[in-house]
Amino acid sequence: MRRDLLFETDLPHPPATVWQALTDPEALSEWLMPVDDFVPVVGRRFRLRAKPMPGWDGVIDGKVIEADEPHRLACSWKGSRMRATTTVSWTLTALPDGAGTRLRLDHQGFEGPSGALLAFMHGGGWKRFVTRRLPSHLAAHATDTGQGRTA
Repeated sequence: MRRDLLFETDLPHPPATVWQALTDPEALSEWLMPVDDFVPVVGRRFRLRAKPMPGWDGVIDGKVIEADEPHRLACSWKGSRMRATTTVSWTLTALPDGAGTRLRLDHQGFEGPSGALLAFMHGGGWKRFVTRRLPSHLAAHATDTGQGRTA
């Protein structure tokens, strides 16, 4: 049994601005989790750190496996309680008439009964990050020019 996660949202910011929020370590640390050594270069390893919880030490180890600025970013993703490495992919598509960006998040590779539980746990977090925290971050860092550029 395999369970994958998919979230899609439209953001009123150009793809370059959303890309910046997905790839800038300071931005990631603000809206996602503190990150060590993130650079959007294929093969680059990084580590995300969150507050530990029962059954999880708060660490996610990852590696950039695809980086096509500003269209697609994919990373391996493995937490301490995950038996298998999963893949998180972000796809950015410009909306018509410069109205912003459609952001698609795919988190794939949750296998078996333990994977179903991990997918459930990740699903709540990703929903919060994609629908609330990322849009709030982008809005807070929009420039006076209306470009929504992340600082």
